Amino acid sequence: MRTINLSQISFINRRINSSTELPDLLKEILNLAQELVKAEGSSLLLKEPDTNNLIFYIVMGKNTDLIKGEKVPIGTGIAGTVAKTGKPLIVNDVQKDVRFYSEIDYKSNYTTKNILCVPMNIKGTLVGVLEVVNSFMPQGFTRWDMQLLTYLADQAAIAISNRMLYDNLTSRIKELSALYEISQSISFATSSEDIFCKVIKSLANSFSIEKASIILHNKEEDILFLMASLGLPESIKIMSRIDSEKTIAGSVFNNGEPLLVSDIETELTIPFNNKETLYSTKSFISAPIRSKNQIYGVLNIADKLNRQNFNSNDLKFILTIGSQIGEIYQNILYQKEIEKQKVLSKEIEIASTIHKKLLPRIPEKFKHHEIAAFHKPAEEVGGDFYDFLKFDENKYATLVADISGKGISAALFMGAALNIMRAEARINNQPGTILKGSNKHITEDSESGMFVSLFYMLVDSHNNIFTYGNAGHNDQLFIKNKTKEIIKLNAKGTALGLNINSEYEEKIMLYEPGDIVILFTDGVLEYLGDGNIDKGEEILIDNSLKHIDYSPGEYIKIWENHIDKNFYKENYMDDFTILVLKF
Repeated sequence: MRTINLSQISFINRRINSSTELPDLLKEILNLAQELVKAEGSSLLLKEPDTNNLIFYIVMGKNTDLIKGEKVPIGTGIAGTVAKTGKPLIVNDVQKDVRFYSEIDYKSNYTTKNILCVPMNIKGTLVGVLEVVNSFMPQGFTRWDMQLLTYLADQAAIAISNRMLYDNLTSRIKELSALYEISQSISFATSSEDIFCKVIKSLANSFSIEKASIILHNKEEDILFLMASLGLPESIKIMSRIDSEKTIAGSVFNNGEPLLVSDIETELTIPFNNKETLYSTKSFISAPIRSKNQIYGVLNIADKLNRQNFNSNDLKFILTIGSQIGEIYQNILYQKEIEKQKVLSKEIEIASTIHKKLLPRIPEKFKHHEIAAFHKPAEEVGGDFYDFLKFDENKYATLVADISGKGISAALFMGAALNIMRAEARINNQPGTILKGSNKHITEDSESGMFVSLFYMLVDSHNNIFTYGNAGHNDQLFIKNKTKEIIKLNAKGTALGLNINSEYEEKIMLYEPGDIVILFTDGVLEYLGDGNIDKGEEILIDNSLKHIDYSPGEYIKIWENHIDKNFYKENYMDDFTILVLKF
């Protein structure tokens, strides 16, 4: 058997080491393989990491694009057999060999006559296989061809491994440099918009690209919007929102999978319009911006300055940058939420102060009548209120009400409603008149559409009667002490602030010493009945009858203690307000 001489070794090594880029190196290896053994075509199959497959990484010959990227399981076909055994193989009549994998010929519309395939190993580890097909020589491939190709494969394996290591190192250095530059940009940014503009510029400088964009998601409005860009047309830059259904960015955001495209015309299956107008080259990367499994937007890059295609290393780099941007955006959203909570806390504090100042001090006694009230808001600021109005030595009024809302607006509306009620009471304190007059003014002043349900009760202690009216409030309770009869106090009338022309019914009741009136809001019934108002009313009545001999102060204390221990319930969302009057 002939042996490879020094001139042949020098020739092979010189050709392999002449390439500086991995794609050029692989092409040179295949060109050299075809020259050395005089073959029509050649291919280089690399072993996929973490799988048991070979992939056609680069192919030279006819119809090469048709099988580039095709996968062959190790152990299948001639190449798969070589990869499994680690031994070179010559088959000069593949049609008679059962190991031949005809699927590749079928997909490439190519006819393989003979094949020479050798393994590519580094220190016993399989890198891939190198194969040549269809020898130009009449005798087909020979053992001398195998010897030449084996030497070439050994040298190629070393060169490929070194080049990949170098590319990975270069990519890592580029990545770290970009991350450092981006972190520096962030440090000197004065606003969130400024941060992303600086990130885009740093990315373009370190990555040598002409076009880039950061598209973010506004969760409140559920829209994608262009946050920062470089090199995009003005028509794109002024867009306030990005179509999530008909854009590349929208597709990447929705499915969370990055896009690495070498040729937008042939590889992009999504039917987007005018896709050729945005890019000077046909290659781009679109990757999700994410942090802690949450997608916040999309990072796009296109048009390398050297006009080369983007590769898998570029994609890894962009995914890393995308994660960095995701963390930045997450922190910005967090800071905004903190500021929002500060504003909200201040608003709640102001509203709570207003609410507390508006609630009056209820006198414990009026002549022989005892009175007590208790209010517990479901949140820091409630929508319930009550009042006590003294008119003379024999007459006074109490009321309980529920505002449709919470916060500062409800507190201010409550203050306005109370002032209107008190002003109307100075003119005429009868329930029908005061409710009608108050409704007119509240409706005129209620620009926000808020309203108030209210129960008003005027007590005449000289004649032992009370007169009442109801503005859309729930029925209140009157309990006769002697008979233990329960009378529900109801009267016709709509909530104040809904209809300026509303009329209000007025009713009169006689009372005797020991009788009790319980005024409350629907939050009491919801709390007692776990959301079931009818059940809550039954519990309130039973409890009131059970403690009918208690003073209002003692009775209220029972609820106060109970609420302090058991206030928070899953189905409870309203205020707890109750006022008890015992004649």
